[in-house]
Amino acid sequence: MTQPPLGPPPGDPGRPDRPPLPPPVPPGPADGGAPSQPPGWSQPSWQQQPTPHQPQWHQLPPEQLARMHQPGVVPLRPLTLGDIFGGALQTMRRNPEATIGMGFIVLAVLLAPSLLLSLLMSNALTSLSDVDLQAVNLLLSTIFSSLASIALTGMIVHVVGEAVLGDRAGLGDTWRAVRGRLLALVGTVLLMGVLAVIAIIALVVVIAGLVAVGDGALVILLVVLLSIAAVVGFVWAACRLSLAPAPVVLERIGPWKGIARAWSLSRGGQGWRIVGITILAGIVTSVLAAVVQLPVAAAVMAALGPTGMMDPMSPTLLVTDHALQLVVGALTIPFTAGVTALLYLDQRIRREGLDVSLVRAAQERAASRSR
Repeated sequence: MTQPPLGPPPGDPGRPDRPPLPPPVPPGPADGGAPSQPPGWSQPSWQQQPTPHQPQWHQLPPEQLARMHQPGVVPLRPLTLGDIFGGALQTMRRNPEATIGMGFIVLAVLLAPSLLLSLLMSNALTSLSDVDLQAVNLLLSTIFSSLASIALTGMIVHVVGEAVLGDRAGLGDTWRAVRGRLLALVGTVLLMGVLAVIAIIALVVVIAGLVAVGDGALVILLVVLLSIAAVVGFVWAACRLSLAPAPVVLERIGPWKGIARAWSLSRGGQGWRIVGITILAGIVTSVLAAVVQLPVAAAVMAALGPTGMMDPMSPTLLVTDHALQLVVGALTIPFTAGVTALLYLDQRIRREGLDVSLVRAAQERAASRSR
């Protein structure tokens, strides 16, 4: 099956000076011969022979040649946990405009309507109970924050893909590269949601069948064990499928193919490694969120007093909640998206020898920058 290229397609008018990220290196035949090229692959422009006036990569200065093993935020080899976390943080540090700055912009654009609708509902829907108002407000906030997270994750994946090769993707370049993939990203998340709903329905049917067959301690034990196994399986599958946005953006494939690609890349023992690193990244971001939120919550509680905190639909609490989502999301989503992108690249390096193609692309880009 033809592998789509990683990165913008050749000839992208928005990026004339940067060769595209390479496609995966196809595995060689079993006898150890030269790798075979699948039908339909075209020779990328960065693999063509340079014209006489273009410097080749071996004509670069020695200090640039020494950096070929790590032209960007991570070394071009199988990545360790430190490489992945360090690379995500380095991307944010070296390119704050396209990571944290973009996070503020995207979240502000999508959380502003959420705040306005929440304030309008608190005044207009007076017939609803406080519990119903909180439920509607939570639904609205979840929808808008999820859309912001999806869009921002796709953009950060592109930024990390460029940072691996030592390039900085600006806001305009990132938007031009990712805007055509936003619907595919939303479709990917919706499709994963549908799969999760199907799995939950199947679990409920099985539990209902067990309860209908009999009762007693044995049935209760089976239900408890099945529920625990379902939670573990759900977390395991969700962490593996969390890689899906990366191929959807970088390989420019559809939602279903992106999910299948993520599942294929995370098969075997590497799947548990991905699960562990993803959970650890979630713990780190949760700690950071708590560090930001707790002092603000304490200050708001001290200002409003116990009676003010009893009304969760008060304008002060709504504004504070959305402001916290803005700040925390702008700091945490770039990190988790960076970890996801680097896990995806790590699996392609381990399974497809992508590091060889990345080194070649880095050489060509370095030669192009030296002209």
